[in-house]
Amino acid sequence: MNKRLALLFSFALAAILTFGSLLYYVLSTKVTDVSTFEPYSEIVGTTVVLKRAAVIVRNLDAFVNEHPYLLIEIDQGLFEGSEAMDTLPIGTSLGIQKAKHFTNGSSGFTHAFVLGWVELPGSGEIVPFEYGWGEQHISLYGEEEEYWTYPVALWQENANTAKFYMKKTGLQ
Repeated sequence: MNKRLALLFSFALAAILTFGSLLYYVLSTKVTDVSTFEPYSEIVGTTVVLKRAAVIVRNLDAFVNEHPYLLIEIDQGLFEGSEAMDTLPIGTSLGIQKAKHFTNGSSGFTHAFVLGWVELPGSGEIVPFEYGWGEQHISLYGEEEEYWTYPVALWQENANTAKFYMKKTGLQ
C-alpha cells in the first residue's frame, strides 16, 4: 500500500510540476533580438542625433522591458506614476545598442523597442533607455500577411514608408 501511495504521490507531483512549467512558459514574455533586421540594422551600433526634443522618463516597473528609462516625444503624456527625469534638446546624441521584440505571453501582442544609452545634459549621467519604435499590423481575416511599419523616429526627418513582413522563419 505504501508503494502505491508513494507512486501516486510522485505521479501527482510530476503532473503539477509539468503543468506549472508549461503555464510559466506559455505566459512568460518572449524576447526576440531583431538587431540584424531592417530597419533596425541601419542604426544598431551607431550614434544617432535627435531631430526633435524628447524626454527621458523613469518608467513604471510594470512596463519596463529591459531598461528602467523610457525615451518619449516631448508632447507625449506620461503614465500616472512615471517620472520625467530630463528634457533632451535637439542635437542630443543617442547610442543605439540593440533592438528587440517583446511578445506578451497573456495577450500575444508584440511591442518593438530600440535599446540604447544617452548622456543627460544637466548631470552628464549616462542612462540606458528603451524607445518604442515599430507598429505591428495584423489582419483579423487573413486578407494581408502580418507586417510592421515604422513611424518617424526622434532621430529621423521622415518616416520609412515601407512595410516589413514577418515570416515564420524570421523577418525579411
